[in-house]
Amino acid sequence: MKNKVTTIIAEVEKARKGMAVCAVLFLAIAGLCFAFSERVLLVLVRLLGKKLVSYSPEEGFIALASLSLYCAFVLTLPAVGYLLWRRLILPRVPAWRRWGGPVIAIAAALFICGAILGYFVILPAGIGFLVGFETRDVRALISAKKFISFCGTMLIALGLSFQAPLLSFFLAKLGWLKPSFFQNRWRHAILICTVLAAVITPTPDVYNMTLMTIPLLGLYFVSFLVVYVVDHGRVTAPVPKDDDGLER
Repeated sequence: MKNKVTTIIAEVEKARKGMAVCAVLFLAIAGLCFAFSERVLLVLVRLLGKKLVSYSPEEGFIALASLSLYCAFVLTLPAVGYLLWRRLILPRVPAWRRWGGPVIAIAAALFICGAILGYFVILPAGIGFLVGFETRDVRALISAKKFISFCGTMLIALGLSFQAPLLSFFLAKLGWLKPSFFQNRWRHAILICTVLAAVITPTPDVYNMTLMTIPLLGLYFVSFLVVYVVDHGRVTAPVPKDDDGLER
């Protein structure tokens, strides 16, 4: 019992140090991103096609600061993923030691794919729909802070959602996820993706919620395909295992 308590304390201590490193890195990157925040904002404003407005003296600064935090969060993710891989995955599955670099690279590529889909497809459609209700007498004045929150939330949510196939791959390699899980729960998946899209989408309109639901459902079926391929390969060609019963 004493050894277990000591192990838990050691794990907590390692996690605390890792979190401290990530926090310092996050703040440093946020400060650097603030210097380029206006340029990043111009890239987002292109989606809107009009100028943003500030409803208070401090809103301009808050908007740029929040944009810097969004950017810092994204840029810190690879470091967080590496620490999680080293501290959480490798101690339990040492056979995957050589996979660290490729996994982080694939995860970053998937995140970028999700962000690209959001920037070029989902955000223009969603923003165009909302702004399209302008009339001759009613003009939309878009708050800088709310616009950045809308774009940042959507892009990050899509980038993180695109990690689902990669996560499904490793769960399938461990034998924790089977194709039958997806085949028997596709109706539940539609409901869960719809609810998740409603939570993620910053606006309450059905149109933007539907735009978010479609890629989530697509990722569900892509994850099913990944799990099916892994499981099929396991059945047709059994993988040799080491003395601990882990895949080599």
